[in-house]
Amino acid sequence: MPPQPIPFPLPLMRTPLRPSPRLLAIALLACAPALTAADSAATAPQSPLAWPEVKQEHKPWTRWWWMGSAVDKENLTRELTEFAAAGLGGVEITPIYGAKGYEDRFIDFLSPKYVEMLGHTAAEGKRLGIAIDMATGTGWPFGGSFTPKEDAELKIEIVDGKLTPRSTGFKVKRAAPGAAGLVLDPYSPDAIARYLAHFDKALAPLPPGAIHGHFHDSFEYTANWTPALTEKFKAMHGYDLAAHMAELEGKGDPDTIARIKSDYREVLAQLHMDYMHTWGDWVRKNGGVVRNQGHGAPANLLDLYALADIPETEVFGATNFPIPFYRFTPGEISYNETQPLINRFASSAAHVTGKPLISSETFTWAREHFHEAPSELKPELDQLFLTGINHVFYHGTAFSPADAPWPGWLFYASTQYNNRNPLWRDLAEGLNAYITRAQSLLQSGQPDADVLVYWPFHDLLHKADGWERKFSMHGKDWLTDSSTGKLAQQLIEAGIQFDFISDAQICDPKKRAGLSQSSRVEIDRPILVPQSSLMPLETLQKLHELGQKGNLVCFIDDLPTDVPGFAKLSERRTAFQKERAEILGKLKDYGGVRMAFAKKHENIGGAILVGDFTQALSKLPKGEPLVDAGLGFIRRISDDQRTKLYFVTNLSGKPFDGTIGFKLDSRPAGTVVFLEPRTGKTGTVESRVTQSTAKGRTSNVRLQLAPGESLFVRIHSEKVSASKAWAFTDNAAQTIPLAGDWRVTFLRGGPELPPDFSLSNTKLASWTEQSPAHEGFAGTARYELDFALPATPAGAGGDWLLDLGDVRETARVFVNGTQVDLLWSLPFRTRIDASHLKPGRNTLAIEVTNLASNRIRDLDKRGIKWANFYDSNIVNVNYKKMDASSWPIMPAGLLGPITLTPLK
Repeated sequence: MPPQPIPFPLPLMRTPLRPSPRLLAIALLACAPALTAADSAATAPQSPLAWPEVKQEHKPWTRWWWMGSAVDKENLTRELTEFAAAGLGGVEITPIYGAKGYEDRFIDFLSPKYVEMLGHTAAEGKRLGIAIDMATGTGWPFGGSFTPKEDAELKIEIVDGKLTPRSTGFKVKRAAPGAAGLVLDPYSPDAIARYLAHFDKALAPLPPGAIHGHFHDSFEYTANWTPALTEKFKAMHGYDLAAHMAELEGKGDPDTIARIKSDYREVLAQLHMDYMHTWGDWVRKNGGVVRNQGHGAPANLLDLYALADIPETEVFGATNFPIPFYRFTPGEISYNETQPLINRFASSAAHVTGKPLISSETFTWAREHFHEAPSELKPELDQLFLTGINHVFYHGTAFSPADAPWPGWLFYASTQYNNRNPLWRDLAEGLNAYITRAQSLLQSGQPDADVLVYWPFHDLLHKADGWERKFSMHGKDWLTDSSTGKLAQQLIEAGIQFDFISDAQICDPKKRAGLSQSSRVEIDRPILVPQSSLMPLETLQKLHELGQKGNLVCFIDDLPTDVPGFAKLSERRTAFQKERAEILGKLKDYGGVRMAFAKKHENIGGAILVGDFTQALSKLPKGEPLVDAGLGFIRRISDDQRTKLYFVTNLSGKPFDGTIGFKLDSRPAGTVVFLEPRTGKTGTVESRVTQSTAKGRTSNVRLQLAPGESLFVRIHSEKVSASKAWAFTDNAAQTIPLAGDWRVTFLRGGPELPPDFSLSNTKLASWTEQSPAHEGFAGTARYELDFALPATPAGAGGDWLLDLGDVRETARVFVNGTQVDLLWSLPFRTRIDASHLKPGRNTLAIEVTNLASNRIRDLDKRGIKWANFYDSNIVNVNYKKMDASSWPIMPAGLLGPITLTPLK
């Protein structure tokens, strides 16, 4: 019997869904790894078939918008209870603007009443197992009502030949009541220290440890100056910036202009690092953990992310995957695109500096409001996992009191992850459980990159135009169109795992990257240097030193040719050219590849190599053949180095069924285990070890993944006791179309339950075609069919594959009264074991839940005002006023075709 995602079926309900203690308990059970009673003895903690024990950080967390901070204890407890039941591990409180008509409930930020609500939230979170994070402010960026003008942002201008700072006048976006005001100077440690003093005073009544962590959003400041900049500039570079006004105005040699501006940009980067240092020290002093989104800043993102305890990236927009039935519909999609390569900056900083958790603001504008289907979210999530992210934060959930009419209070730009969403129950028991299982493994052991890729940051600073340079998630060209981005893509296509690394992390991480004394950067793998022009002398010297010690250092095409910046240029340039000449002098031609061997390390294939990517690839660790099969993967290794773990996903348009060789290197081969995170099923598979190349052995196993599916592969270095074999999906005979008439009954949802109806299996169509009442409905319908199952064909094992085809949007599958699966992702199919189906008469019931979009469309068509919020109110995916009355009707229900296939 295969594991069942839900231990027992829920009762039929014909009223709108309201959480009950029994339903909450069921949801909690559903979010644990799915195991049957028969499996429990075989999956004790020491079993290789067991999923890790669920911890708080394994679960997804969510950003929790407090609209108007209009919260109260009763509704806070209600929502936190629902979060816990849905399988969330934590929340991040971010107060913002409020809902119109509820002004009498607004609470000023950091007022005694606000802190009282925060204290209640922390206490209830502790009781329910929900961790409480908070943004150190409201809306974004930092700033607000207690930011005096002298601590606010500044922009630099040149007026009458002099550097002249001006106030930007920029105010906090989406500020909560009592917190409107100027944005803080992001380059002033003194300014943020004064800002944080207000939090010290306000939060003093809270017990120690009430707040788990503090959050800083992506860099959306507009400043490029601070009063201390000229002093800091002279301290860092040894000359006066104001003495070069002609160059700052763009007059003279372009290279000199770019060098002076590069020095200025380095100062900005360091000042923002100092600012974030001050904030991080304050967070830790108060017993919290630091979460920071570094992207967007005019700093070395790798160093900035490394300052955080939990570096955080974000996913904004959507990807067009070729998976069959995956929808990428114009009008629902943001003009923004996801940026997996940029996501790797946060994970690289964590991997290189030993941070176990890497978070992501997830599903921001994944689709238009109320159009976010779970089947469209899972591929985005899997793509994010491939970049090293292992701690998902939903973006997000808006607090809404119980007395607010449907759809309640909503944030203008989030995926509507809340209990007013008709998909809430299935998201909890499906998507949340999937994330929990996946993250329990993705947070285990250690990252296992094959190589490190140097980021030539100073090439990006060396620009004659403009002032500061920001490295945004939305302006991707700084990476994707660069030599670094192109090299990274080549490594991905070659199946080679990599992390990015910065100058500071190569040279002196504690001093320059601001890491704690316990942090450690060990460079024990090859370093690839993309084609670049400028490199600090210290970095070139350190790379030379690493090469002399036997670490493989590959310079793609050539060594950098010069130092960055203007300060002491002649002196640094002379030293650089000397170092460069010394390296080049050691290189010898070996069959067209220029290499220099470290003493006694000739067997590594060259300690320093200069050549093109193909030549470098010949000396690097062997890539994984998974990529040749069109599969994406990320690899980790156990702390004792004895077990390898692969997360493998098929985001292509073609199914894969064949043998894959997983790298063993020098490790012995033992038991191979498959762990499937959607259902929780596990099992062992046969492995055949071969010496495939001169670079090492492989463990060859059969792998079977349909488009949209994902799997963990765990390769133990020894034989371990496990009795359950993995069941592959092999057809034993022809597919059988189901015949008969479906009875369709509406169970829960709104605005009201439409009439029941029947339809032929050969004419499955959207329930919206039945009547206007069906057209505007959002909720759950039960499809039920009686059918005759033929005798088990010869050669079949008794199990069947049920394929539902196109489902809008989730499907709970019941066979003869027993729930056997919850389908919410592509492909919509499930294995039904022989104990559930029998020859002769059977009953198949499928509970389908659709999107909220048709109900929202109906409200707007009838002119019912539901979006009534301050600030942005509700805008569409393109930041225009949203009018759902013009939306096309979204199909709902079972669209099919529905088939059964006997399995071997």
